[in-house]
Amino acid sequence: MSFLIIIGGILTVTLIPLLARRFLYPHPLPGIPYDKDAVKRITGDSPRISATYKELTEWLYPIVRRQSLQLQSPVSQLFMNPFSKPLVIVDDPRELADLIRRRTKEFDRDITEGVFGTLVPYSTIAQATTPEWKKQRRIWHDTMHPNFLHRVVAKNTYSAVKDLIKLWDMRCAHSDDQPIDVRMDFSFATLDTLWVATFGESLDLVDSQIQMLKTGKQVETKGSYAHTTAQYINEFGETLTGFWPALTRWWIQRSSKYRKYMADKDRELGRILFDAFSRFKIAHNGSRDSEEHDTCAMDLVIRRSIYDAQKAGKPIPDPTKDAKMKDELLLFIYAGHDTTSTTLQWFVKHITNNEGAQAKLREALRIAFPGDSLPSITDLLAKNIPYLDAVIEESLRCGATAPRVMRIATVDTEIFGHRIPAGTRVWGLTSANWHPIPVPEERRSLSSQAALEKSGGVDWTQTPSAQDFDKYIPERWLKINKDGKEIFDPTAVIHNPFGGGVRGCFGKRLAMMEIRIMVVSIVMSFKFLPVPPEFNSFQVTQKLLRSPRQCFVKLKTV
Repeated sequence: MSFLIIIGGILTVTLIPLLARRFLYPHPLPGIPYDKDAVKRITGDSPRISATYKELTEWLYPIVRRQSLQLQSPVSQLFMNPFSKPLVIVDDPRELADLIRRRTKEFDRDITEGVFGTLVPYSTIAQATTPEWKKQRRIWHDTMHPNFLHRVVAKNTYSAVKDLIKLWDMRCAHSDDQPIDVRMDFSFATLDTLWVATFGESLDLVDSQIQMLKTGKQVETKGSYAHTTAQYINEFGETLTGFWPALTRWWIQRSSKYRKYMADKDRELGRILFDAFSRFKIAHNGSRDSEEHDTCAMDLVIRRSIYDAQKAGKPIPDPTKDAKMKDELLLFIYAGHDTTSTTLQWFVKHITNNEGAQAKLREALRIAFPGDSLPSITDLLAKNIPYLDAVIEESLRCGATAPRVMRIATVDTEIFGHRIPAGTRVWGLTSANWHPIPVPEERRSLSSQAALEKSGGVDWTQTPSAQDFDKYIPERWLKINKDGKEIFDPTAVIHNPFGGGVRGCFGKRLAMMEIRIMVVSIVMSFKFLPVPPEFNSFQVTQKLLRSPRQCFVKLKTV
């Protein structure tokens, strides 16, 4: 008996470490570089990710940059959590662009993170690319058509920015010449815009701030619910940085805050959809040829859904019971709200700290729109202003609002000659903020090589536009054409702020239009004066988005 006990003890002591090594410790993919210390820990890279986040309040860009330089590789592995497969990081804007735009049969959107799958599970962003996904996306296609955006969304944005200018005039009068925090101002203005464009009813969030300054009393609006809901989606993204995100989200789903979010979402969207559907049945009678009556995205989508049902010989659907429509409506708002608000915050910070670029932009706008008043919305959207486009693009690059592109390999494939098994998660950084590690051309994908040859064979990293990535230089996006005119060159730097391909950002046109209207209006209305260092931190808060921790301005009316 004692002999069996000894043998059992020896086997236990021997097998437990082997089993732990087999099932608990990280298992790297062959050939792809990684931090050697990470595979010695059950927790993998989680400790250094947590330490970096604690120090800098962001981790993705600092970790990836440090790892790329240390390993001298444009592709590497991270081991995020126990029991999880390696995460492959592609730190090369050109190869990432190729992967998401041309290799869509090999890589689909990564929906395993679960943030959107938890909060808006029936929306297209939370689904793989299937025929059903394509059908759902087609219903929403017309909401991004330039005709609808210019006719419906643009006027709402223009109205919101005028309210914002009025609010800033009043806030400056009450500020005693001190910097003012405008983070919530942008958040309220963009949500006002998207809510009325989506549902056809006003939240009056900015107006409530104006009334509060006038009366000194708190003003309650129905927008409070909407703003809290939209903010909750971004805050939920912070669970990505936890030790075990899946467990954290499981716990959050059982919290009273999450249950309240779900209940409020279903109740409010159900109410709005019921009212809209009742009006719609009377006014439109399901005609597809009545787009001139569409006053908001909801009108357009309901009309399209009714038409498709009638064409298929199916009963007219009840939108109040359509979970897909509810989640897609909420996504429509979120996609254009927090992302646009955050990008505008980065724009303000960079334009405040780059007085030359600010003055040059204002002069370009004055030449394009002479006179003392703001241009009409038609002129604002139609006018070609290369330096304006360059400023917006450089703000997108430097801000990196949506910091990562997430894909998953759907088949066994390769990246830079390294084998990538099906089911491997692949992340890339959306912004070009440093030079990528040089890669021999033959190691790149065939589609990447073909695209370079088609574009003229120029290595973008060696061009003047790709220098001084740590500086805010809108001029990098400009070039002189064959007629000697200065034009905007969107290909000057390869970056992917809206992703790309079939799973690229659906709301890109909407976001760019909003940003253009906002930037033109506020720069023509105010000078952004320097702010003291204590109000001028560029420290980041990384949740679902990457936003500045501070966004203070000192304004002077132009």
